[in-house]
Amino acid sequence: MPASANFVLVCTPYLTPADLEKERVHLSRLLATPEMKERFYQSIELVNRNHITTSRSVIKDELSRRPMRSFRFVINKN
Repeated sequence: MPASANFVLVCTPYLTPADLEKERVHLSRLLATPEMKERFYQSIELVNRNHITTSRSVIKDELSRRPMRSFRFVINKN
């Protein structure tokens, strides 16, 4: 997928619940692709009190915790 690709999801009142579910499934599959995951990890950073990291393994570990530990924040770099 080119870096300049844009995604547009249009929901109108004319879509049936089955059509909405189909769109949701397609969007979920798209967001689960390895390229989208890579872009996600490139665009966020983890703030741990006074320390900021962009390490994918540290971020992945922290996101897998439920609930997240205190004073840990995932923020978008943009």
